[in-house]
Amino acid sequence: MAFNINKIFEGLEPFSKISTKKEYENRMNTFLSERYVYLKDLVGAADVSAASEEFCDGVHEEFKKFGKVRLGNLMNLNYFLIYYIFPAILKNEGERATAICDALKNVWNSRFKCNINYTDYDSLMAGFQNRILGVPVGND
Repeated sequence: MAFNINKIFEGLEPFSKISTKKEYENRMNTFLSERYVYLKDLVGAADVSAASEEFCDGVHEEFKKFGKVRLGNLMNLNYFLIYYIFPAILKNEGERATAICDALKNVWNSRFKCNINYTDYDSLMAGFQNRILGVPVGND
């Protein structure tokens, strides 16, 4: 298995910082149409835990500086998984989706000493609120 980590996480920082529902919708559509294909070895693997290990090792290799992934990059990577990778898997992989996400989450948390979890696209979309002068004014 060879994950194209560069392509999956291309433009990591701007993708990890979203502020509006429309912005998130556009970026998720971009992720699904241009990058989801690079996760085929993960979502199609017979041994999802082993594929998750390989994926996380590839991410570590790509983003490490002096043997570690810096905290700022790690935060952006965590957001990227939560905003794009997990919801895309849940949206596209049917009955296997939860098992794939659980395996990836467990390996990721162990590998990077994090405590992230996952949610689906609709739940993320429902969480956006417009604000005027810091006051929430609706869900669109």
